[in-house]
Amino acid sequence: MRRALALPLVTAAALHCGDSTTTSDSASDSATTTANNPTSEPTTATTSATEPTPTTSGVSASDSADTSASATSDTSTGTPQGACADDPHYRVGAGIADVTGPVAELVMMGYSMPEQKAEGISTRLWARAFVVESPCNGKRVVFVSADLGQVFQGVHLEVLKRLAAKYPGVYTQGNVALSATHTHSGLGGFSHYTMFNLAVGGFDPDNFEAVVSGIVAAIDRAHANLGDAVIKINSGPLQDANWNRSPQAYAGNPADERAAHEAEFDRNTNTRMTVLRFERSDGVATDGPPIGALTWFSSHATSVSNQNRLVSGDHKGLASYYFERSMAADYSAKEPFVAAFAQSDAGDVSPNEVILGEPVNTVLRPCDGSPDPECDDLANAAVHGDLQYARARQLFDDASELLRGPVDARAAFFDMENVAVDPIYTHGAGPQQTCKAAIGFSIAAGAEDGVAVSFIEEGIVYGDLPKVTLVPEDQTCHAEKTILLPVGRMLPHPWSPTVLPAQVLRIGGLAVLPAPFEVTTISGARLRATVLASLADLGVTRAVVAGLSNGYSSYVTTREEYKAQHYEGAFTQFGPWTLAAWQQNFATVADALQADLDPPDTGTPKDLSDAQLVNTPPVIADSPCPLPDAILCIGEKFGDVVQAPPAAAKPGEHVSVRFRGAHPRNDLRTGTGFLEVQRQDGDQWQTVAHDWDPETTFRWQRTGGPLSPTSEVTIDWRIAKDTAPGTYRIVYHGDAKSLLAVITPFSATSPSFTVQ
Repeated sequence: MRRALALPLVTAAALHCGDSTTTSDSASDSATTTANNPTSEPTTATTSATEPTPTTSGVSASDSADTSASATSDTSTGTPQGACADDPHYRVGAGIADVTGPVAELVMMGYSMPEQKAEGISTRLWARAFVVESPCNGKRVVFVSADLGQVFQGVHLEVLKRLAAKYPGVYTQGNVALSATHTHSGLGGFSHYTMFNLAVGGFDPDNFEAVVSGIVAAIDRAHANLGDAVIKINSGPLQDANWNRSPQAYAGNPADERAAHEAEFDRNTNTRMTVLRFERSDGVATDGPPIGALTWFSSHATSVSNQNRLVSGDHKGLASYYFERSMAADYSAKEPFVAAFAQSDAGDVSPNEVILGEPVNTVLRPCDGSPDPECDDLANAAVHGDLQYARARQLFDDASELLRGPVDARAAFFDMENVAVDPIYTHGAGPQQTCKAAIGFSIAAGAEDGVAVSFIEEGIVYGDLPKVTLVPEDQTCHAEKTILLPVGRMLPHPWSPTVLPAQVLRIGGLAVLPAPFEVTTISGARLRATVLASLADLGVTRAVVAGLSNGYSSYVTTREEYKAQHYEGAFTQFGPWTLAAWQQNFATVADALQADLDPPDTGTPKDLSDAQLVNTPPVIADSPCPLPDAILCIGEKFGDVVQAPPAAAKPGEHVSVRFRGAHPRNDLRTGTGFLEVQRQDGDQWQTVAHDWDPETTFRWQRTGGPLSPTSEVTIDWRIAKDTAPGTYRIVYHGDAKSLLAVITPFSATSPSFTVQ
């Protein structure tokens, strides 16, 4: 039975689905579950502003700078551009770090449901970083893909600030790109803008710090791993893994444009997957052992529904996990294999089958209506993650085409409320202007991945309702959009960023376009074409759009899609000519790169780090009994086993253990985790799974009411079919906070059990 999934959404927080935007090539195409070691990071209290030192990569604050000449040069060496044009040799480093924030009692990011508060972990969230340098011209770029709903502007600015302090002149606004996978099962509260914190209950400094310090740590590790390398590229279609969730709006695009797109991609979504294969080399050869993979594919990270309460990287995070495990990645090694699945032009793209209906489309997730109890909400992500992993691995294994040519990058900030758009980008509509930021009524309907307010439908255009508007001076500019919330006019600060960056990275013949919004399918195609036209003389023939990068300003649709005022059009903030303005902005940046000039900024982004008035509440205290402090509890302590495991279990079964717990916010246990599944080996115990392995779940629940200091932790281990027989146990690591705010770590061990 096919059922619609409810997506409640409060109007004030109507920003569900910060969807990602990346675009794959414009040119035609010519799981294991065993545990690995973590990327070890110090387990400091999350209230500290100190960045974790990435010890496992061999980098410390004192020795992280690369001492080679090329590592400290971010300007051209003067080598003629032509001399680099056919050079396939690069220096590449890859790194990974944990960005998981407080996994309990914090609203999750993506569906904008205040009641969707996290209760634990299915899989941890990670930042995966790649540094690429051309020895030929001495320039480098950084691309980070993080398991986040969005990369908000405050995160972007703070990461740049910390990188500038660590690596002066090396990593800059121009050459660092931070992109989000757009998981809807991540955590909220890490934006500095009100609109994206409303449903969460305010700003969460612990989550913000976890995200920022984790991204910086991933870049640190990639920087430390820089070495001679080659990069191979491959691309090909992945069919039946994404659907256009707003086909009625898509159908408004010009028929010839749709026909050309569908002839190339065989459907009304971008089905192309693009994979970079990074190989370590000796600086001369063009083959070597693989060290990483970077994949772009367009698919909203909404495999897991809004009923989920466990943090998860969704299908992108699981695809990365499957790929890294297939390569025997050991995160405790200095140079682990790193596989990132970055988002593509997924603004109107769902991973779920879209069922057309009048007036509302619905989606069908793989496990909807399944009688198999193992096919649950989280299993949807595994289905889609495996599809992406399998195709990416095939393209990776077959990759043989070398990227050749220099590395370069440019970026500029643009005041998006004041862009005069040249007629060459308006398809014959003459010169146009962007508008004061505002969102429309149709966002309250939600996207096709769920229903928001049941009595509101998509497609509400100005005039369908009585012609009443909150801001008459803006309504004409926004044309078909009936303004619901004038986010650009809110005081004392806009509720959403209005000065945003356009960036272009070049790696040989590939252009990467980090964009601070979610771009629809045809919008992505137009952006790629615009940049490729500017860079044609440099020999750049491929382009991908990396959405939700360096900031977040909701959606960007074509002018034709905007007319329909479906969810995506109503969430296109700067009016009907937003895409045309972005085409112009990206062309400006690409032209500057082509001419070896610096593009001018037309605005300065706001630093609102000191303007956060509402913060999410802290933990008051933990206790293993109803009394307010553990010192008062007699005979009860943190870590007591409340529910023991069975004496024996078989592969395919679940083992669950419940402990007296403490709040996970007290220490995020970044890179080490809250649990271990251990197997006895002689007189030693070997860890075989952590809380980032998808066969485990870590669930925290407060007991005794919302103000009670007591809680319990349930750890579940799904025993894989190939699990070795033996004696096992489950270990819980926690941290308890006293009434005097003293945080004390503890560990607890379950009784042992056998797997037969």
